Amino acid sequence: SRSTWRISPAGRPRPCTRQSPRRRPMLVAALPLFQLSLLPSAPSPILHAPRGPVTVSRLGGSAIRMEEAGNAVHVPSVDQKSVGGNVVHQPSVDELNPPMGPWYMQSGTAYAEDSRQYRRTVYMHNEWVKHRSSERFIKNLRTIGDSGVAQGLGKELTVATSIAIFCVLANVGLTGYEDLGGTMHPSALQDIAFFRNIKALALPTMPFTICMPALSLLLVFRTNTAYFRWNEARTLWGGVVNSCRNVVRQANTFFAETPDAEDLKDVLAQNTAAYAKALRNFLRGPSDDATFRSELMSIVTKGQMSVSQVDACMAAKNRPMFMLNAMSAALRKVDIDSIDRSRIDSSITTLVDLTGACERIFKSPVPLVYTRHTSRFLAAFLLCLPFGIWPVMGDSWNHWATVPASDVIAFFLLGIEEIGIQIEEPFSILPLEALCNGAIAATIDELVSAKRDPTAYNFPLKAESDLQLPMGAPSPVQDMSGVVVSTGREQQMLEKPGLLSRLRGGK
Repeated sequence: SRSTWRISPAGRPRPCTRQSPRRRPMLVAALPLFQLSLLPSAPSPILHAPRGPVTVSRLGGSAIRMEEAGNAVHVPSVDQKSVGGNVVHQPSVDELNPPMGPWYMQSGTAYAEDSRQYRRTVYMHNEWVKHRSSERFIKNLRTIGDSGVAQGLGKELTVATSIAIFCVLANVGLTGYEDLGGTMHPSALQDIAFFRNIKALALPTMPFTICMPALSLLLVFRTNTAYFRWNEARTLWGGVVNSCRNVVRQANTFFAETPDAEDLKDVLAQNTAAYAKALRNFLRGPSDDATFRSELMSIVTKGQMSVSQVDACMAAKNRPMFMLNAMSAALRKVDIDSIDRSRIDSSITTLVDLTGACERIFKSPVPLVYTRHTSRFLAAFLLCLPFGIWPVMGDSWNHWATVPASDVIAFFLLGIEEIGIQIEEPFSILPLEALCNGAIAATIDELVSAKRDPTAYNFPLKAESDLQLPMGAPSPVQDMSGVVVSTGREQQMLEKPGLLSRLRGGK
């Protein structure tokens, strides 16, 4: 897909709002709950996050061109001073889901899996302002038909609604019905001996009252455990970002400024960026293989990795560990002090620990017996719920309020359980592409480039006459030895007997 991007004041490419045709909201069995989505609303912006490697080039002046997985995305010209000359490879995405086919096909497991790639959100200042807006309640109610949870649970909600409708119709057939004029008509089934002793298909509310606290505890524990896993995964990837930066920063500090050392530093830096992408590839699965191989081949075009290393990495059983070994091999070839080598190796060791922690989360789900028992408990509760609600809905016409009441309860209870399932495996919804391409690769490139610029970190201090002191601040005083002190407490200390003479004598 092609998108239009703009540069924010902070210097980051941001997706522009693109108006799409008005979409029909997804209705689950035409339920009253989702009639809120039929209210007139403005067209929703459809924003797409890059799925592949993103490169940025300048098209003369201040125009920028972004290459995303073979598709060119043009960024309008901006004033270079307004963005500070920085281009970050991590665009943010909106929380709305893009269309993936007709509305009646946007449900079920396929939709839930396909929509995970659009939940890899990166928030910046504008997103946080929108997130805590006081209009979020009205907006979320009006877009309830576009809810990813509702669309992912379309079949389950349809079954719950069908049972509620069956409960109402069955009881109408057994107990009679009330016409639009308010007249009660007896049931024709009462003339049959078998149905004469059946008063209604209903259940007492006491069993539901007893079971509800236990079900609530199960759902709360389920969502809390899933969130802890998501939070730990994000924390681990924060450690991956910091450790990768530290490896390159230490290489800039400890490697000699010779041609051979510079080449090895480039190899180490590129292998470090490739390690993060290898870890992402392991956590995303075979669907990410083509993207990962194209990223490695882009390093080959720079002359900092061989094709044989790319083939060996793709054939490795553990690709992140393969890239970590490549980093260690590059470190072993460079001629530096053993203590400095140990410091860089400790950062690589930290990456090994973080890789193992990510593997632990990915390979170990919440105990299956807990997940299965919660699903069975919730399913049985919702299947019986309409028969418990029907008696208390007698004030409504023919008890038809049973249907929307059952559907609302089913939507929220199933939604809680679905949220826990969706975030239990956090790596497919974390913005790993933004972390790999922006927080790691772009930062590494900037560190390496800045090191080779002799004026990058050469910031001369201002002369004493150029210092702009705030109003009311004490002016500096320079003694005969050239020591600049202020007229505050430091000046009083220098006035002590013998202290100024010791300073002048170099002691």
